[in-house]
Order: sequence, then structure tokens, then C-alpha cells
Amino acid sequence: MSSTTEMCAAGSKYRLLDEPGHDSLLRMTKLVEHLFRLPIAHVALLQADFTVSTRIGSGQEHWENLNTFPVLRALGKPIVWPGPSGSTFTGFIPGELRFVAAVPLRSSDDLELGLLIVGDVVPHPEFSRRDCDTLAELAGVLAGKMELRMLACEARESESEIREAERRFRNIANSAPVMIIYSGVDGGCSFVNKTWLEFTGRDLTDELGDGYADTFHPDYRDGIAKAYWSAFTERKPVSFEFPMRRHDGEYRWMEARGAPRFRDDGGYAGYIGCFVDLTDQRSVIAEIRKQILCTTAVADAAKVFYLILDPAGRIQNMSALCRRTSGRDPDQMRGRFLWEVCDAAVPPEGAVREAIYRVTSGETTVHTYLPALSPAGEDVADLLWRFTPIRSEHDELIAIVATTSGLAGEKGSGTDCHQRHCACGPSQVYALK
Repeated sequence: MSSTTEMCAAGSKYRLLDEPGHDSLLRMTKLVEHLFRLPIAHVALLQADFTVSTRIGSGQEHWENLNTFPVLRALGKPIVWPGPSGSTFTGFIPGELRFVAAVPLRSSDDLELGLLIVGDVVPHPEFSRRDCDTLAELAGVLAGKMELRMLACEARESESEIREAERRFRNIANSAPVMIIYSGVDGGCSFVNKTWLEFTGRDLTDELGDGYADTFHPDYRDGIAKAYWSAFTERKPVSFEFPMRRHDGEYRWMEARGAPRFRDDGGYAGYIGCFVDLTDQRSVIAEIRKQILCTTAVADAAKVFYLILDPAGRIQNMSALCRRTSGRDPDQMRGRFLWEVCDAAVPPEGAVREAIYRVTSGETTVHTYLPALSPAGEDVADLLWRFTPIRSEHDELIAIVATTSGLAGEKGSGTDCHQRHCACGPSQVYALK
């Protein structure tokens, strides 16, 4: 089925005879009446089940009888019922009618629009084949007019749908907490939302075309333009971060993400972008990084031995002391379970896993003594392991810090041990002062 047929099936065909504009079709039926000197001439539009949905023209008092006329036969080719003396169609109830002729109305893509019907209350045995051909020619002219009206109707509906979709989009966009901008197929800005205007303190007319870029930091402006036009031309997504001037003159860091827009038919419609203010988030991240660097520096200066584990017990990071004294590559240790790669965390069987399980079960800091091994594999001392849970503001366990300290003293002697085996590898020894 053609696209025209599909659109008509949606209802536009059945509005062809609605006001305004049906006068031209009515005049055509009057012309048919005049040419054939008949009192009945009308256009009948058909529904999907080939029953008549609506009519326009003369002879309304006979339309109920004409509803019984063999529509399907008339759609195949013109048919003429010359009167009672001729053959009668099954199911046809003529009433006072004594003559009926019907020819199909078809669009250029062969869609059945309906029928052009003429009739009279007196017989017309003289109605010739030539008359029937002339009636068919007039039906072709009528069908052409009707098809033009269909296309115009569909164009109006499409334009109305586009305007309604755009109105809904603007309402949604203006309610969004993020800044939204979109362009047409020329690449220039055609809309920014209310959040954008509130941030910049400018009018919509200031942002149209290339005006939106005036608030971008000058040092980033050319790079953003190059990245945008490259993505626009190649019709691919793009993202970048840059400072953008707020209405009070302060530059705020923005994360901009853009993507191409396409119509339902696949045609390129332009580009749309969303801008999110990252300034506060960047400040928090910078503060966290500073705290991490400071904490790491203090731990290194104090020669603190620690590992950072995920809630399951896998190594995520370790102190500089651990990295320096370990006989293993730290990158190969990350992501591995502590008891898989740390010799001091292996014996006794399952002790570390039990401690981590207690932490994940809701306990606070868990302590456990584990034997430290000499390079020869002998137990030389007990290491005190501390497993400290790190929880989020929502009390969610996000990490476990494992430390070793507080040695119980070398086994077999009454003195403290000053040289102990590194908890992460069998080949290195370090001093606890």
C-alpha cells in the first residue's frame, strides 16, 4: 500500500467533503448534471469496507436506495443500469429510480476514493458507451481535484503536528533543570530553553544564530566551534568541558553534550545539546583529591603500611611503603583478593576472609593477629591486622582500609622484633620503628 493510501486510511480521505473547500466538488457534480441532463449526480466516498461513508451532490431522497447499488462492481469498471427492462443487480433496491450509472474515482496511485454516480427516475436506454466514457473522464478530473485536496489536507495536518510537537518540546525544555540548545539544518541556534536564558541573563534573540557562543570563555571558543561543526557535519555526538560566563560575570565550568537530530523519515533535522554546570562538582572533586594527596603524604612520612580494599576484599590501592617493600607488581595485585596475593594474610586458613565478612556484616573496626613469615617461610612474629570500614553518608559500605601494626614480638624471644616480613611479599624485609 502506498504512503498516500496509508495517510488516507488514517482519516484524511473522509474529510474531503468537509468545509471549507468542497464547493469546487459540488460545482463539478452540477456540471455533470448539466452535461447529461440528469436530476441526480453526486460523489460518494467509500470506507475501508467499501461501504459509502459520505456523499455530496443532488438526489438525496434516493441515496438510501443507492446504498444498495453494487459498489464493488462499479469500482472494477463503470457499470450502467438502464432501467427495469435491463438486468437487475442482486441486492439492489431501486425504489423510484429507473436509471443509474456509476464510474470509479481513483487517485494517481490507484487508491479507491469512491464513485461518481448519476441517475434519474425515468429510464435512459439511449445512454451510450460514449456517454459512459465521458462520465469516466469527468470522474478522472474529479479524482484529481480530490487528490489535491487530500495532499493539502495532509500537509496542513503535518504542519499542525510539527507545531504541536515543537510546542510540547519547548514546554518540556523550559521545565528542564539543565540548559538546552538546538539548531536547525543550517547549524545555527534556533532555540535555547528558559534555564539557559536565566543563566546567561540574555534574551532569546541574543542567542540565535552564532550569538549563543558569546558567553563561552574566549580561550575555549574557537576549539568548541571547531569540535561542534565537525560533529554537526559528520552527524555524530560530541562532548566537551569549558567555562561559560554567568549573568553575574562569573565563569562556571560546563559539561556540554550534543547529538544529531533526525526526523521520523530519517532526514537530518539539526543538532541538540545539553549543558550541565560542573563547577561545584569540580570543586568537591578537587578538595577530595587534595585530601587524598595530603593523607597519602602523611602516611608515607609516618611509614604507615596500608591497603585499600573494595567491600569484597579485592585490593584497589596500597601505600607507598607497601609498593616499595612488596616483591610483586602493584598493578598485578590490584583487583585481586587480599588473601590471594598477600602471604601474611593467608594463614590461618580463612582468617582474613572471616574478618572482612565481619566488617561487611556491620561490625566496626575488626582486629585479628596473623603470623608474619621470614624469607625462609618461618613464623617470626604476629602482625596485628586492622580492617576499618569506610561508609558513605547513606551508611553504605564503600571500602575497607587494611593496616598492619602493633607487632606482638618475635616468637621464641622476649624482645620486640625490629625486622618484619612485608605483608605483601615473601622476598622483602622492612623495619618498624
